[in-house]
Amino acid sequence: METPPHHVPDGYEVVQRLGAGQTAIVWLARVESGGQRVALKLPKPEALAQPVLRRMFENEVQITLKLQHANVVRAFDGRPTGVGAFLALEFCEGGTLDLLLLERGKLPLVQALALVRDVAHGLEHAHDRSVLHRDVKPANVFLSDTGTAKLGDFGTGTFSTETAEERVGTAFYMAPEIFAGGAASVRSDVYSLGVLAYEVLSGKRPFLGDSYDALMVAHMTALPRDLRQHRPDIGTQVSKVVMRAMSRDASKRYQDVRAFLEAYRAALGETSAGTANTPVAPATGRAARGQTVTPAPDGPATPDGDARPEAPPAVGDAPKRRGLFALWRRRGR
Repeated sequence: METPPHHVPDGYEVVQRLGAGQTAIVWLARVESGGQRVALKLPKPEALAQPVLRRMFENEVQITLKLQHANVVRAFDGRPTGVGAFLALEFCEGGTLDLLLLERGKLPLVQALALVRDVAHGLEHAHDRSVLHRDVKPANVFLSDTGTAKLGDFGTGTFSTETAEERVGTAFYMAPEIFAGGAASVRSDVYSLGVLAYEVLSGKRPFLGDSYDALMVAHMTALPRDLRQHRPDIGTQVSKVVMRAMSRDASKRYQDVRAFLEAYRAALGETSAGTANTPVAPATGRAARGQTVTPAPDGPATPDGDARPEAPPAVGDAPKRRGLFALWRRRGR
């Protein structure tokens, strides 16, 4: 029997546990007044006791409540601080994008192209509200019951007007300048979007490595294979758009997500900005049930519970590179 949470905010009834992250446990809950199902994030007690983790939860609540877009996970209510801290989010029945990639492998091209567009629109909205995500990756993209992709998990996010010294992110998707100790920016989020697009369109990650250092070297020195080698049915122009978004030199990337979207639509032969989203079949099996599957470095993921997990996020005042990787291995994240 799952141990119920110690504190449930007024007006919500917990149904079952969905999963857990670094800062919070996520519960499927019901709004008592109307019966609507929501994903209720409640901070772990240990997260409230650690300044870095507590700040991550506060960030997610404050940022998500400010965002309102069809391609961003919607926040209904929340309290960022104190014993009664919580965040009530829309429940995305389709699971996460990384689990969809696990279950389906290489997606049909039309579906993959639509998913990339969805994520880009969500990230564009965040940037328009002066929010940097800083950890754009498939595990932080959620799918509605109709397959619409929604960017979520803004715990590592920050407002672009704030000065953030810490290096955060997931090493498979981090921009070279972040590895080098540079500050996060719109262009570093664009890089992560490019890596996500490469993975969604090809079914393969562009850079592989079994340690933080190996991935750092790959992002800073290696060139990924052309997308068309993984997926011959993709257009040359689409491949060029994705590769430019992943340029090692930040000045050569698209300078914002809007420019990426304009080039992406042009590569697809679309003439208007208001193209309709193409529904994507929701994940099934373990993904739909909200069970955790840990992505592996040479994945995108494996159903083996003992598989090696994703590369470590460099969060807050965590140890430096080598110590960080050891810490990540111990945490099993």
